[in-house]
Order: sequence, then structure tokens, then C-alpha cells
Amino acid sequence: MKKTVAIICFVLAAGVLGYWAMDGQHMANQFKTLKVTTVEDPFGEDEKKKVWVEEFHLGLMDGALPAALGLMGLGAAFLFFEHRSRRKA
Repeated sequence: MKKTVAIICFVLAAGVLGYWAMDGQHMANQFKTLKVTTVEDPFGEDEKKKVWVEEFHLGLMDGALPAALGLMGLGAAFLFFEHRSRRKA
């Protein structure tokens, strides 16, 4: 039972880091991002329109890394207790 929970913790930690990698690998959480679009005005010239959009992007230092390390530590603790209980029996 403990071994299964440990494996689930390791898979969740890998999932958190995978989500962080797929989301753009930001160092800190981002809640607003700048979107730049090119719009052609009536005179035929290109204008760049900048808009701040509220989005969430997971950061490494204040999101993904603490969660992954916590899950990995929990998984290691479960493996340690599993090994310890088997050694006693």
C-alpha cells in the first residue's frame, strides 16, 4: 500500500514538472502577460496594439519546484516506511 502511494507521489511530481515545462518554463508565477498584435490602420500602415491579458503561468521557484520536492519527499518517506515495516517482519 505504501509503495503504491509512493509511486503515485513520484508520478504526480513528474506531472507537476511536466506541466511547468509545457507551460513555458517561467521562473516565477505570472498572472498577466503582454499580448502584442499587429493591426493595419486605414492608411495602410501597421500599428502594434499591446494589451495586458490576465493568465496564469506556473513558475518554477514559487510553484512547481516546492510542489515537486514536497511530493518527492513524501514518496521517499513512504518508501522508507515500507522498507522499515518489511524489515521488521
